[in-house]
Amino acid sequence: MSGSADEAADVLRDAIEGGGDTIEVTLKLPVRTAEKVLALLEAESVSGAVVVPVKDLYSTTEAAAMLGVSRPTLMKLIEADEIVAEMVGTHHRISAEEILAYQRAREVSRGRAAEAMSEFTSRVSAGARSNVTFRHRAEKAR
Repeated sequence: MSGSADEAADVLRDAIEGGGDTIEVTLKLPVRTAEKVLALLEAESVSGAVVVPVKDLYSTTEAAAMLGVSRPTLMKLIEADEIVAEMVGTHHRISAEEILAYQRAREVSRGRAAEAMSEFTSRVSAGARSNVTFRHRAEKAR
């Protein structure tokens, strides 16, 4: 951390030690540190989890593991331009920001799909009646 980042960390520590449910602080941070803090807060608000990237670029194997997909699936996503990757020599590298952006987009997509399924199920169950006759029932009726 740079000098101002160290000072900001001290201000936060002091405020947290002060107790209470919320704290209010004013920080002076280098732009790169502020971007990292913002990414951390955005990740927490979207998924409830805090993701702290250790490095800026990840290999396809690392990114696939973080996304919970296979490496071949990740390569298909890269080829389809759903995930942006950089070439480092002959290897693809994916930025931490791109991994986070894809996770957010996937979460939104899953939410929409769940809503659509729920709506469809409600419509089907509200207007549906059984048109299935089981042989066992038909034989008892005779």
